[in-house]
Amino acid sequence: MNEKKCNGYESMYTFLSEEDFQKHLETCEECQKEHEKMQKVSALIQEAKPYIKEKKKQSRILQAACAAFLVVFATLSVPLYTVGTNLYEDVVAMNEANSLTVEEMGLPVDEYGFLYIN
Repeated sequence: MNEKKCNGYESMYTFLSEEDFQKHLETCEECQKEHEKMQKVSALIQEAKPYIKEKKKQSRILQAACAAFLVVFATLSVPLYTVGTNLYEDVVAMNEANSLTVEEMGLPVDEYGFLYIN
């Protein structure tokens, strides 16, 4: 019973040459099972590859659309904000210059200066 113990599938696959690895697979049942599993996984990955590439294209299109939206939003929002702020300041200035109190308008007021309603 002088069997050489297997160091594991991963180490054999990584450190042995292709020829030595194939020889090892012929003698090690544990590594044969692991190799079969890895072959199935590899086949599944190859099957899914076209869908992954398609999603990358969609992702790039989405990224480009987001970038374009940000550029448009940034170029339009800053001037609109500036115009809106200036407009607000103009309206406030006009109201302060032309503002009359309720009493100055000749409406009835109570002792606190509020509009008096009977």
